[in-house]
Amino acid sequence: MQQGKIVNETSPLLQNPSINQATKSNARNAISFEERLIDAEIDTGEIEDTFSWRKLWKYTGPGLLMSIAYLDPGNLEADLQSGAVAGYSLLWLLLTAHIAGQLIQCLSARLGVVTGNHLAQLIRQYYPRPVSIAFWLITEIAIIGSDIQEIVGTAIALKILFRIPLWVGTLLTAMDTFTFMLLQSYGVRKLEALFMVLISTMAICFWIEMFMSDPDVVDIIKGTLIPTIPRKAFVEAVAIIGAFIMPHNLYLHSALVMTRRTNNASNSKIKEANFYFSLESGIALFFSYLINMAIVTVFAKVFYSSNEDRPLPGLYDAADVLANTLGDASRYLWALGLLAAGSSSTITGTLAGQYVIEGFFGKIFKKPWHRLLITRSIALVPSMFVAVYSVNNFDNMGEILNVLQSLCLPTALIPLMKLTNSKSVMGKNFKTNDFWRYISWIITLVIIGTNLILFLEQLNKMPNLFLGYICGGIYFVFIVYITFLPIKETRDLLKINNISD
Repeated sequence: MQQGKIVNETSPLLQNPSINQATKSNARNAISFEERLIDAEIDTGEIEDTFSWRKLWKYTGPGLLMSIAYLDPGNLEADLQSGAVAGYSLLWLLLTAHIAGQLIQCLSARLGVVTGNHLAQLIRQYYPRPVSIAFWLITEIAIIGSDIQEIVGTAIALKILFRIPLWVGTLLTAMDTFTFMLLQSYGVRKLEALFMVLISTMAICFWIEMFMSDPDVVDIIKGTLIPTIPRKAFVEAVAIIGAFIMPHNLYLHSALVMTRRTNNASNSKIKEANFYFSLESGIALFFSYLINMAIVTVFAKVFYSSNEDRPLPGLYDAADVLANTLGDASRYLWALGLLAAGSSSTITGTLAGQYVIEGFFGKIFKKPWHRLLITRSIALVPSMFVAVYSVNNFDNMGEILNVLQSLCLPTALIPLMKLTNSKSVMGKNFKTNDFWRYISWIITLVIIGTNLILFLEQLNKMPNLFLGYICGGIYFVFIVYITFLPIKETRDLLKINNISD
């Protein structure tokens, strides 16, 4: 059953002084303008004055799906290589990346809760059409890049487990679309339960390997608390900063919170939802950190050497490294964890693709399977093509894809900062306060600076240096442009979804 939003005098919608009285009157009369794109399936109940574990359970789910982006095969490869080249030294940076991710993900969730619209929908409403189309194209490129890593990562896991050729494994990975179609028909709770199982599988596999490796606890604590970057690990350090926060994940999280039924007319209910979603996101990212930390720790123990330079292992080579040092069982634990990471991230990529295209273009598909098939094909077809032809050189491809997604991130992050900082979007009670606004923009500038370093690092490897400078110049001019481009101060309320009683 589709649920609407009730609009009254306490709603952020009616706090906006730029909205004229006629439009406010229409909102009060609860006119339904457009069919809702996301069903609010889960009833979160009445407002409670004290903390409730039962209430937290009702809000638990969006953060689990969001955290998968921090555990995809591309990030797992970044983990193992940072441990292999720097030992425990970059654990502090891994923790910092997760803390920064928590702040950004909270802003994404707040945007969805307060406005009742997700990031793609709001960009369509508040930005000029050519700019929003550019955002959509860049986001699709990021999803394609992520899909390639996830497809090949899953194929590598299947090869380790079942000796399936890599190109066959990449084709089999497309079956996740049908799995998603089946699970989606049973409701969002079934999908969230699957992700709990997959995250638990990763945690069990990688933590067993960590205990098998018998790491030095004192070195782990030092690496977590003392900020150092070894000279030879500079590229891996930059990759950690740039690769952990996925651009399409911001769209995904702002949409997933809308699966919970919250009364957007009540400031108290919105505050409750923001609190529990922030807490749930923090818990999910804490477990994500523990899983990533386990991988870094294992390869710091079994591969790192301060006196010897060796070629860094990739996802497939990692299984051999583990088997040679920890025994053959570790090979299959690695493959099983990698399979869980690849499978879960391909499903979230499917979900994000649907929200992105319908957010930017509206509800253009009549049936759910049309939406799934077309939105998935936009990303999956080129991903499969690239994955099949580059699968044997994936280690080099993976580094390029991490850089690509990092370059795409500001085009999602900058609109998120500007929208959550706007009183006309969030209302006077829910716009980001000055302290967190400064912190969030500092994080954004650090990421943009990281992108510049990554770009210059990859530029020297490009076959056509002149073309690289041209593309890089266009990219950074666009980033500067959207940074200073003001969003529309008034909102076209006829596009607000489902204002009804």
